[in-house]
Amino acid sequence: MAGGADGPTLLAGVDIGTTHTKAGIYRPDGTPVAQRQAATPSDADGLRDTALRLLAECVSAAPAPPLAVGLSSMAETGVPLDADGDPVGDLLHWRDRRAHREADQIGETVGRASFFAATGLHPSAKLPLARWIWLRHHEPERTRRMARWASSADLVLAALTGTLATSPTLAGRTGAFDIRAMAYAPDLLDLAGLRPDQLPPVVATDRVAGRVTRATATRTGLPAGTPVVLAGHDHLAAAWAAGVRGPGRTADSMGTAEAVLTPVAAVPAMPAEPTGISVGPFLDGRSYCLVSGLSSSGGLVDWWLERFAPPGCPDRYRWFTDLLGATTDPGPTGIVVQPYLHGRASPQPDPHRTLSFHGVRPEHRLADVGRAVLEGLCMQVRWMLESQATISGQRPETVAVFGGPTANPAWMRIKAAVMPVPVVVLPEHRSAVLGAAQLAGRAIGVEDRTPAPPPPRPATPPDPAWETAYRSLFLPLVTTPTPPGS
Repeated sequence: MAGGADGPTLLAGVDIGTTHTKAGIYRPDGTPVAQRQAATPSDADGLRDTALRLLAECVSAAPAPPLAVGLSSMAETGVPLDADGDPVGDLLHWRDRRAHREADQIGETVGRASFFAATGLHPSAKLPLARWIWLRHHEPERTRRMARWASSADLVLAALTGTLATSPTLAGRTGAFDIRAMAYAPDLLDLAGLRPDQLPPVVATDRVAGRVTRATATRTGLPAGTPVVLAGHDHLAAAWAAGVRGPGRTADSMGTAEAVLTPVAAVPAMPAEPTGISVGPFLDGRSYCLVSGLSSSGGLVDWWLERFAPPGCPDRYRWFTDLLGATTDPGPTGIVVQPYLHGRASPQPDPHRTLSFHGVRPEHRLADVGRAVLEGLCMQVRWMLESQATISGQRPETVAVFGGPTANPAWMRIKAAVMPVPVVVLPEHRSAVLGAAQLAGRAIGVEDRTPAPPPPRPATPPDPAWETAYRSLFLPLVTTPTPPGS
């Protein structure tokens, strides 16, 4: 499909992330035409209003309206809707850990192996299924009023089109979706007293999920009838924009949290011991994706800055970059950090594992301690990557790294030194919002003319100092069992 006579071919994307909501309009080669960003509100109405406002600002700034809009969002975050489509209470956020007992109940009732075989997930307090069970026990009135469930991207789709639907990649993170049958599992929903018809219908990423209504057209400046596509889970949409579109490459999606994603042709056999690695549908509709998560990556850096940045510092991130940039020694600090602000999810799940610093000596400076935080994060990501490679049987040719933290050059230098395969650091605009726009174009037949990612550095032998820090210091520390009661 080509652009209209009145203007160029443009595509729009919206991404509702944990920290920020972004909107953008792009040319088919990925060139940004207009981009906007704002803090993600904590309530459903604010979330929808912010997404539509940012999209309207982008449409107003663009030389022509986009031909299609793609929507992506954080997973495991949504809200019950009543019969009129209005939110019932606050958003249920993935960071909410109140449902940990309900997660244990799922594992005991269904069996952890059986649950994983059906959903590709491990019982967790962040899963909507666990929180639906929690609501049934603690806030039954919300459960009684729940006519439908909507994930974050689904809310924006409904606001734009009047249609409620979801994507396979978001449905696959609910804990109630059979990834082989590609359908909701009634026996799992029954644990929460819900029915499959209370979950939104699933629309493939290469299909139009709805079209902009006249009322929303007036509000946003989009032409009525503009097709809207559900690009789904934002980590996967960002991987798509990074060129990770099938087996052979791995994505490292960085933000408040960090995720390692490896596309695979089929669901692999998983080891008997827990790995924390999940499996779900991939965006091409044919393959699957291994996902390992680190809940506090940029979040851990924020924690550190809250305690060590100078009071009243106008730009803590710039201060941190300058602090680390003054360090001349490119090797490891010798400080070993367990980077677990909220327990560890993968590759050896341990909810009781805590943040800790080891090997701090009198000669270490504040910059060394800051660098050690980044070293611990990078080594944890390497451990997740190597665990995925063992399970998938494929060693990636490259790791594509993207997200806000790529702006920190010291962090990227450490990551390149620690990783066992070449790293490709991508520009910040190659993010979930661009991936959402690209997937919208794919659904309506717009040729993707985004340039291929730059080639990686030639593979070099691992630096012995970093290999020693990883294998002899980091791995022994993080694999030592946590003492009971600690």
